[in-house]
Amino acid sequence: MDQRSDVERIREYKQLLDEGMITQEEFEAKKKQILEEGSAPGQNYSQAQGTGGEKLSPKVTNVLSYITWIGFLIAYFAGDREHCMFHLNQGLVLNLFSLISLVPLIGWVASLGSIALMILGIVNASSDVEKPLPLIGTIKLL
Repeated sequence: MDQRSDVERIREYKQLLDEGMITQEEFEAKKKQILEEGSAPGQNYSQAQGTGGEKLSPKVTNVLSYITWIGFLIAYFAGDREHCMFHLNQGLVLNLFSLISLVPLIGWVASLGSIALMILGIVNASSDVEKPLPLIGTIKLL
């Protein structure tokens, strides 16, 4: 594969289009080819971007499940629930645990713990490791 970035390659073809060396159709076809090469194997560009009604990739789903309630809800409803239940469960338990941060004094310590657990969960999810979070990781809700 070419060492230049996809953006640089597309710009080169855009310049050829602007100079009249290639047609608009040839430019669009080449742009699509470059974008597909840049996505994960076995995925087309629209699948990698999560468009066209496709589910989010398992890794994106896993990581999002730990990032606040909004991330969890996006991961749960738009993500790959079939392959990501472990991290979805961990994210739900973590988000429920983080509600303790609403309690004065105790909540401040709990919120620091929640942030540490969130970072640990994101690291595990991005590494495709199904390792339970300390203290709260054995709780199963999903």
